[in-house]
Amino acid sequence: MVRTSWTFGPDGKQELPLENETIVDRVRRLYEDAFPTRLDGPRRVGFEDEFAVVDAEGGMADVAVIFEDFPRDVWKPKRDAVLGTLIGVRRPDGLEIGLDVGRGTLEIGWPPVADLHDHVRLRADILAGVDARLASHGFVRLEDYACQPRTLPAPEGWARKARADIFRTLFVPDVHLQTLSASAQIHVELARGEVLPALELFLAVSPVLIALNANSPVWGGALDPEGMLAARQDFWNRFTTNHGFWGNVLCGTEPAQHPPRTFAALAAIACRAKFLVRIDGGRAECPQAPFGAWAARDGREWTDDAFRAAFLDHEGTLWWDARPRAAYGTVEVRPMCQTRDALASRALVLGLAENLDAALAHVRGAGSFAWWRDRQDDAQRAGLSDEGLRSRARRLVQIAKDGLARRGLGEEEFLAPLRGPLETGRSPAHAKKDLFLQYGLGGFLRHLMAP
Repeated sequence: MVRTSWTFGPDGKQELPLENETIVDRVRRLYEDAFPTRLDGPRRVGFEDEFAVVDAEGGMADVAVIFEDFPRDVWKPKRDAVLGTLIGVRRPDGLEIGLDVGRGTLEIGWPPVADLHDHVRLRADILAGVDARLASHGFVRLEDYACQPRTLPAPEGWARKARADIFRTLFVPDVHLQTLSASAQIHVELARGEVLPALELFLAVSPVLIALNANSPVWGGALDPEGMLAARQDFWNRFTTNHGFWGNVLCGTEPAQHPPRTFAALAAIACRAKFLVRIDGGRAECPQAPFGAWAARDGREWTDDAFRAAFLDHEGTLWWDARPRAAYGTVEVRPMCQTRDALASRALVLGLAENLDAALAHVRGAGSFAWWRDRQDDAQRAGLSDEGLRSRARRLVQIAKDGLARRGLGEEEFLAPLRGPLETGRSPAHAKKDLFLQYGLGGFLRHLMAP
């Protein structure tokens, strides 16, 4: 089912060039064509939620069993393109409920909305139905935590997907940490001229988003051995940056200290990153070469549709904190842990996009791009404890509030949960760590699993 083709010689050197000018230009056009010159109507956003699901003892559940419980007159099955396994269900309106990397990680992809209030109404109804189906199997969705608290990472924790077979073989064993992770992501609709400024902005403010949402200090039944409060965000580094895959997690020149300022520069960065998963004709392949080199190999010729399909496979493994998605015409912002108040930070992202010029001016005036990126480790380790980062975050929230006010929809109310953490310097993970230290794993699990 899975075919792996290696492109490195016995000395470890790449046998193919890093990029091909023609391929880079095709990727540039893909990016540019994915975004309209202007938005037609209010800016829309879409959300992807991941939730850790546990059994009665707090161990990793097997979420896939609930997909048979959804009525087929409304919900259609979603199957892995290679293995044919049932990995989720979808509705005609675009709502998808499925599995992420881990077999115990429920993923929900929500339809895009032009008003955050519409999402809140849909969210309450859908989550109530999901929780009822989980409860019928003795499972609990952890609404206010961002990783599996008790189960240790292991090969058997992966969802039954072809991508999983590739990743387990390709990466060092720390990749199994991904089966524990649960994040809260947002897609922001942008006009073409907004994409690169927004990408710079959201890559820079990643430490703020990490710190505001840090919520994963305990996994495998113990505190994170690196002392991280946002351990799930650091999981990415543990199997990539020091193992030859930095370009798949960092966007920019090594070590990602400069953001791309043109679509050509963005395309070149994407083409240099390693192409990890190709799904074609019911088969999974791991090229493990830079995408540009792979696409240009042997002078191959591409139809537009085939090239687009290959690149969309590639962009799905560009795990940058913020990444343009040619598939959707959005910039996806990714570094947030799942929390009970995840919508607050998503409102922050939307408000910053609406007030993009002011937000980017603040970011550039408050520190270089390198300065912001260098705060990431501190944000993962200490959350909002640093007053310098916290003061910058307070200003960003005000800028976002002004941006939301321009929309005239009353969405500013969703920023309210950010006020407390910004005043106290306590991220959600601080309370979780206190609970674990005071009551041990048993008390910690009881708190997470309480209705």
